[in-house]
Amino acid sequence: MNSNNIPTANQSRYNKDSFWENKTIKNILKNKVYIGTTQQNKRSRISYKNRKIRQNSEEKWITVENTHPPIIDKKVFDMVQKMVIVQIYNRNEKKNTFLLDGLLFCYECHHKIGVRGKKNGHYYMVCNNYRRNSKLGLCTSHGFSYDNLEETVLNYIKKLFSDIDSKKVALNIKKSGAKYDYKKILKKLEREIKLINDNIDQMYVDKLNGKITEAMYERLYKKLIDEAKQKEREYIEIQEMQNNSKQDDTQSIKKIVREFLELKELTPEVMKVIINRIEIHQDKQVDLYFNFKQLDNIKQNCLL
Repeated sequence: MNSNNIPTANQSRYNKDSFWENKTIKNILKNKVYIGTTQQNKRSRISYKNRKIRQNSEEKWITVENTHPPIIDKKVFDMVQKMVIVQIYNRNEKKNTFLLDGLLFCYECHHKIGVRGKKNGHYYMVCNNYRRNSKLGLCTSHGFSYDNLEETVLNYIKKLFSDIDSKKVALNIKKSGAKYDYKKILKKLEREIKLINDNIDQMYVDKLNGKITEAMYERLYKKLIDEAKQKEREYIEIQEMQNNSKQDDTQSIKKIVREFLELKELTPEVMKVIINRIEIHQDKQVDLYFNFKQLDNIKQNCLL
């Protein structure tokens, strides 16, 4: 599609430079909208404080069939799904499991970095964006030694964790949660929820008076109800954060640190508990992002 200069959605709608990627095509092939089915609630925000979008599990999706005329025959669609599943299954059969699997990302293009076969007796890394689109010059290979990275990261974490027991670090942890005015945020959400409910009431009156049609009312009503539910979820999350902020989380962090230092053998599961992501720069700088509840914004730097 890139070779034939077929425009992407961004090129057609916004005239932005972009290119077709494998994951885009795969998402199109798996999208049930083409067989007349609508699926919602696929994504949601992590929390009111963290507005990043995460993928919801398929059990939480809202699926409604026959909402519009299909443009793809269902038999053809089902056959394609079987092909896609086989490809995913084969690709996930890894011969080797690495300690930092799934945590490595390219700093320059934000795509994942994979671990490839041995080179001069060592495993090496490669940016997946570069590997798939090397001819387009979209990124560099980041082909550094994985063995060196793993050793550097582990030594850095061990040294960092050895210092976390100090009272100074514990004091900083306590202070880090004090910058949010939870009462102010809750009051703001209360006002927003009330405004949405007032708009729903007014909209109903407008429908009765013939100012808006039944179809418009139904569409706007659903949109406002969804917004109200989202605000209510945010309200509950902020309340929980407010309650948690009153607790001293220092001991739980120290417990994780102590268990890590005492482990004789580390596993990928343990690393995922501690580390959120590792970003690799093309100049060999490494950024470590941790999962600690009150240290989730901490970024540490080291060099390969």
